[in-house]
Amino acid sequence: MDSPILGLNFGTHDAAAALVIDGAVAAAAEEERFSRSKQTKAFPTQAAAYCLREAGVEPGDIKRAALFVKPRLQLMLPLTNLRQAFPAALGSTASDFGKYRSRSKAPDQIRSSGLVAEHCQIIPVRHHLAHAASAYLTSNFAHATVVTIDGRGEYESCCIFEGRDGKLRRVHSVAYPHSIGYLYSMMTKYLGFRPQRDEYKVMGLAAYGSPSLVPVVREFAAFDGERGRLRLDLDYFDHHRRPSHARQLFSDKLIRLLGPARSAYDPIDDHHRDIAFAVQQLTEELVLGYVAFAQRLVPGDNLCMAGGVALNAVANGAVIESGIFKAIHIQPAANDAGTSVGAALVAASQNLGKAPRWHMRSAFLGPAASTTAVQAAISQARDQGCDVRTVDDPCRVGAELLARNQIIGWVQGRMEFGPRALGARSILANPMHASNTSRVNALIKRREAFRPLAPAVLEEDGDDYFVLSEAGRSVYPFMLATAKVRPTQAEAIPAVVHQDGSARVQTVSRNTNPLMWGIIDAFKCLTGVPVVLNTSFNDADEPIVCTPVEAVRTFLACGLDALLIGDMLVTPRREQ
Repeated sequence: MDSPILGLNFGTHDAAAALVIDGAVAAAAEEERFSRSKQTKAFPTQAAAYCLREAGVEPGDIKRAALFVKPRLQLMLPLTNLRQAFPAALGSTASDFGKYRSRSKAPDQIRSSGLVAEHCQIIPVRHHLAHAASAYLTSNFAHATVVTIDGRGEYESCCIFEGRDGKLRRVHSVAYPHSIGYLYSMMTKYLGFRPQRDEYKVMGLAAYGSPSLVPVVREFAAFDGERGRLRLDLDYFDHHRRPSHARQLFSDKLIRLLGPARSAYDPIDDHHRDIAFAVQQLTEELVLGYVAFAQRLVPGDNLCMAGGVALNAVANGAVIESGIFKAIHIQPAANDAGTSVGAALVAASQNLGKAPRWHMRSAFLGPAASTTAVQAAISQARDQGCDVRTVDDPCRVGAELLARNQIIGWVQGRMEFGPRALGARSILANPMHASNTSRVNALIKRREAFRPLAPAVLEEDGDDYFVLSEAGRSVYPFMLATAKVRPTQAEAIPAVVHQDGSARVQTVSRNTNPLMWGIIDAFKCLTGVPVVLNTSFNDADEPIVCTPVEAVRTFLACGLDALLIGDMLVTPRREQ
C-alpha cells in the first residue's frame, strides 16, 4: 500500500479533510458536519480523525500531509493588490500581509494536531492547482480544459489549466482584486445576505427579477475575451482597500447608483429582485466569456470546473447549454472543501511518480451510521415519545409515505461530501403537490419562500421530464446544474419547478446511488412519476445532519412526518 496522504483545508470557509490511499480517495468530509458550526474555518480535527478511522489508519502512518495553499505565495497578495489598485489598496496592506503570517503557521498546526506522524512532511499546494486537481484528477478525461473560478486563492481569482495524461499545466490566471467571486459576494452583501455563505440565495432570487438593471450592473465588471483580461470597476468595491475586518465589500458609489443597501430584516422588493437578476446575468456572461477564452487557449472537447463559483448551478447550466464543450465534469465539493481532495491527489502524484486518476462517480465519502449510533438515536426517539419499528423494505415504505404526501427524513449509508444532499442525508417530499414547496421552505426548513427545491429523477427517465444536455451527464448526478423542465411535465411536478421554468436537477443512477434510486423507483410504481423532491436534511442555518442522533433531533424540531434511518422507521407517537 502506498503511504496514505491527508489533505487539509482550514483557516478559510469550508474547512475539510480528505484521505488518499493508493491514488484513490478513501474518505472526505467537511468539519462543519462534526462541529455543527456551519462553514467553519477551524482546523478540521474531527473530519481528519474520521478519515483516518474510516480507513483504519493511525496518525503515525501519516508521513505526508497536503495543504490547500502555498503560504509563501500569500506574499504576492499585497503586491498584486497594490499594483492593480494603488493608492487605494494601501488601506488593506497590513491585513494582506497578515494573511501570509497566518498561512505560514499552518504546517506547525498540522504537525501539532496529533493526527499525523511527528516528522510529517507538509506539502503546500497552490490553491487553484488544488481546485484544478479536485476536478481534473477525479474526471475520466485524459485531456481537458480546466477552469477554476473563485473569490481568491493566494493572489489569484481565476485560472486556466491544461490537463493532459494526469498532469496539470497552468496557462492563464486573473490576479486579485479582480474577481468574479468577489463581485457576487459584494452583491450578496448589498442585498442583505451573508457573503461567502448565502450566494445561492441571490441565485434563487434572480429568477423572480426582470432585466431592467442589467445594463446598470454591467458597469461593475467586464471581460476582454481577446486578451483574457477580467476587470472590476473597483470604484464600486472596497475589498481591495480595507482590512478584512472592516470590509463592507461595496462602496458609497454603489449606494449612490443603486440606493441604500438592504438589511437582513428589510422586506425584499422588486428592486432587490431585479438586482439579483442582473448580477446573476452578469456572472453568467463573465463565466461564459472566461470558459470560451479557456477553450481557445486549451482547445478540446472536455471541460473540468472547480472553485466556489462552480457551485452556481444556473451559470453551470448556461455553460452546458452553450455547446462550447461536449463533456463537462464538476466534482460535488467544488468549493474550498474540495481543495482537501485536490491537494492530497497532487501530493500523491509525487509519491506515485505519476498523477493518480480516481474517477469520482459518487459523493458518498463521509461516515455511515454505526449500529451503536443508530441504537442511541432510537433510544432518543423513544424518550421523546416517538414510535420506532424495523421495516423490511425502506425504499418501499418511504415511497408509500411520499405517495401519501408525507414529508420524510432519509438517512442512508455514507454521508455526502460537498454542500448538496444527494440521498444520504436528505429530506424528501412528493413533487406532485405545489403546496409542498411552501410547506418545506416555511414550516420545515424555515427559510425564504423564493428558494427552489430540487427534483431527484431516475437517470433513465431524466430526459422525459427535463431538457438535459449530453455535455452535462456527469454534472447532473451531483445537483450542480439547472435545466429546463419540459412544459408537458411541469404540471406533474410543480413543487420542484422554479419561477423561470427551470430546476436544479439530480439524476439518480441505480449503480452509484442504489437506495435513492430504489425509493424513487418505488414512488414511480405507486404514482407513475419517477421524481421526488430532494433537499438537504438540516434545520434553518445549520449544517446537514451527520449522525442518527442529529437526524432525530432535527426530525423532531422540523416537524417531519417520518424518518427512515437505514431500516428503522421513526414516526411521532399518535394520540390514543
